[in-house]
Amino acid sequence: MYQRPYQRKTETSELDRGEKESIFKSWKLYVYGGLILVWLLITLIGGIVIVPAGHNAVLLRFGKVEGVLKEGFNIKMPIIEDAKIMSIQTQLYEEKAAAASKDLQDVQATVAINYKVDPIFLADIYRTLGQDYITKIAAPAVQETVKEIAARYNAEDMILRRASVKDDITKALSQRLKERGIITETVNITNFEFSPEFTKAIESKVSALQAVLEAQNKLERVRVEAQQAQAQAEGEANAAIARAKGQAQAVEILKASLTPLYLQYIYIDRLAKDAKVIVVPAGMPLTISQ
Repeated sequence: MYQRPYQRKTETSELDRGEKESIFKSWKLYVYGGLILVWLLITLIGGIVIVPAGHNAVLLRFGKVEGVLKEGFNIKMPIIEDAKIMSIQTQLYEEKAAAASKDLQDVQATVAINYKVDPIFLADIYRTLGQDYITKIAAPAVQETVKEIAARYNAEDMILRRASVKDDITKALSQRLKERGIITETVNITNFEFSPEFTKAIESKVSALQAVLEAQNKLERVRVEAQQAQAQAEGEANAAIARAKGQAQAVEILKASLTPLYLQYIYIDRLAKDAKVIVVPAGMPLTISQ
């Protein structure tokens, strides 16, 4: 009588334990499946490389450079391969350099370079220099180039022949960077600085030259004004002589034309119309015709 209930309880406990184990196994299956799914998604995403416009990516396999990926959608092997994105757009680099001129004056220049990487050499640049390549290449190149070019010019010539100095620096610097796979588009010298003493001396010289030029301009103005006055006086004198000659010629012509008959005509023409008495100078012939 008392054994049957006991047996039912035991059977119920065994059923509950089996259900729990089944539920636990199902839960583990879901967890493992979810983890596997997540891992697959991460793996798939890790195999996709999106290279932005104006960039390339250096492909690495176990840290070794294997090639270059172009811009856009690319695929790589997850975990095994990695991609380092590098810009191939035009960029700006500025560097200050100190040097000495031919006449041993201290010179400081700020050089601005617009450059870009040649994609052909991108893998070699990353292999030998890394992503911070421009600092490693351009900084010493600018220093050496400015020192080399500055030694060819006197300090004053560097100011007066700035375009020539810039061209020399551009050519030398472009050649240095080209050897390492970097294309130089433009080079600008944004500033030349000299010692305070030299700068003061240049300012004094410029002031003296300006004073000389101003004096020369004044002398030139006085000379031109004197020439103008002389020309005016000569013109007035020539005009007076011409007037005198004209008057003399007019008198001669008048003398030649004053015949006695013509003088008589003028005399009568000048008489008043209502004159009743005419006084004729002695010895002057007078002929009145009606």
